[in-house]
Amino acid sequence: MEVLLNSRRVKPCRKPPRVPEKPSARYSTERRIVLIDQQPLREEAGGEAKRIMCEVHEHAEQLAEFDRTIRPAYERWEAENLGPLLDEERRLHAKIADLEHRINFADIESLFTGRDPFEIFEESGQESEEPESEAAADKEEEPPEPDPDEGFDPEERDFRSYVRFIFGDDPDALSKAKYQRLFEDYRRWRAKMGGTNSTAKSKSKDIPARVKEIYRILVRRLHPDTGRDRSNPQTRKLWDELQEAYSALDIERMEVLLAITDLHESGSAVRSTLYHLRQVASQLRNQLDGLKVRLRQAKKSPAWTFWNSKNRTQVGEKIRAAVVARVRSAKSQLATLEEEVERWKEQARHKRERLAKSSSKKTSKKKNFEDGQQLFDI
Repeated sequence: MEVLLNSRRVKPCRKPPRVPEKPSARYSTERRIVLIDQQPLREEAGGEAKRIMCEVHEHAEQLAEFDRTIRPAYERWEAENLGPLLDEERRLHAKIADLEHRINFADIESLFTGRDPFEIFEESGQESEEPESEAAADKEEEPPEPDPDEGFDPEERDFRSYVRFIFGDDPDALSKAKYQRLFEDYRRWRAKMGGTNSTAKSKSKDIPARVKEIYRILVRRLHPDTGRDRSNPQTRKLWDELQEAYSALDIERMEVLLAITDLHESGSAVRSTLYHLRQVASQLRNQLDGLKVRLRQAKKSPAWTFWNSKNRTQVGEKIRAAVVARVRSAKSQLATLEEEVERWKEQARHKRERLAKSSSKKTSKKKNFEDGQQLFDI
């Protein structure tokens, strides 16, 4: 369909498609409390935490066995059979590191100053050969500074430090009256701050009964003198965490510690909520991830391979061959660096010879000129 407007044919504009309206959300006007039986959820969360805890214990025992038995035994075998080779490898790597540092320094210094790199290389070697003991002996031992606050009680020592670092004044330079007045003001301020802190602490104790209840339970379980598993380092760690949480009145951390000890004691955290059980599972999962990383690194080490191999003689020969190959590679790298230094040395020698020849030529020309001048004068 077309419409004539001002003697022109204009097509009518099409209307945009209609977008259907979204149905508005309808909220219920009824408010009811729905009771949910958390026992199955707590059992599920407790079982998950217990499973992860078993894996944590398994990985921790493997790592403890590695640190306690496998690694020391391998280090003893390595010292007895590969000691000279390893010492040689360490010496070679030390020489390589020193040469690389001096060569790089000489390269950069010669680039910016235009000096001969071999000359800079030799100077850096002379500086590095100076014994540290002589440099330390040259320095006179400074006597310890006397304590300006010695003889004062702890409160007055704090006041003197406060005056020194806050006001920038020397307490001994103040008049006696001003010193006493500032000291009294400081004591009143400290007392006021102490009262404010105590009030804040008393206000923060919203659930003192729960804090005391959890603390009593955990002390019976984790105390170093009365706990069941006194020699376990994990128990000592939990005991330290309990003391920190109790001093800070961290009820959430204490609830988590209670759930952990419940799982250790009976395998089910009957005193813990679903939230704290899931917190324990998350914490144990993070701990398990870290232990897995450490265990993978331990299994890649030659100590683990040597200890768990059926034919240790064959594995020992492979390890020796690998060390010999590393020593050979280090010797080759050291020889390459020494060749670079020799090349610099040869270039410096040629440069000195050229300079000597040019200087001798200049001397002979000057002498000939002087002889000719004398003949001309005659």
